[in-house]
Amino acid sequence: MVDIEKIEKRTVQSFYDDGLFEIALGFVFVLLGGYLFVSTALPKGSALAGIMGFALIGVFFLAVFLVNRILRLLKRRITYPRTGYVAFKKKPVSPRKRLRVGLFGGFMGALFAILLGLAPSLGNLLPALNGFLFAMIAFKIANRAGVARFFMLASLSAVIGFGLTAAGIGGARGISLTYGLIGGSLILSGLTALVAYLRRNPRPAPDGLEGPDAR
Repeated sequence: MVDIEKIEKRTVQSFYDDGLFEIALGFVFVLLGGYLFVSTALPKGSALAGIMGFALIGVFFLAVFLVNRILRLLKRRITYPRTGYVAFKKKPVSPRKRLRVGLFGGFMGALFAILLGLAPSLGNLLPALNGFLFAMIAFKIANRAGVARFFMLASLSAVIGFGLTAAGIGGARGISLTYGLIGGSLILSGLTALVAYLRRNPRPAPDGLEGPDAR
């Protein structure tokens, strides 16, 4: 009897096998962390600081777009020539669903801004909240795909967030460090997985070449 659930899990696992998802997402996290760090270094009340703060939501959606583009490029260059192409059945995303996602993102951003305005001390909790949020996402991926290193990333993300909060580094600067450290961890994890993947799956030789001449 064919175990459909096991096949589906193995298919999802193959998507993360090369570590490219972590590398792409890690670079975007580092860029977001750098963006936030620069915005906190600017003088408060300056025009540039206001523009960067206002553009943050746009930068976030641009980062999501970049993850998708970078990942596709890396997959075409590295993964598909070695282990083939795995196509996931995509459900069409309705305009109403996209609108809900956009409104939810805007609502959460506005909510954080209001809470910080009413109680600035809550800003000290933002690194812990962001670290915990990413830890939950990493744990869900690990549970769904059965990739052990995502359990480690989940634990590390929670430790980073709570560690920065315990150290009293909160607000936008705390979030920037949270994103930067999590991003660095993602890149390191992805590079480790990529090296192992390349060793297991050398690039096939061109048709018609065998032996030493196939190199």
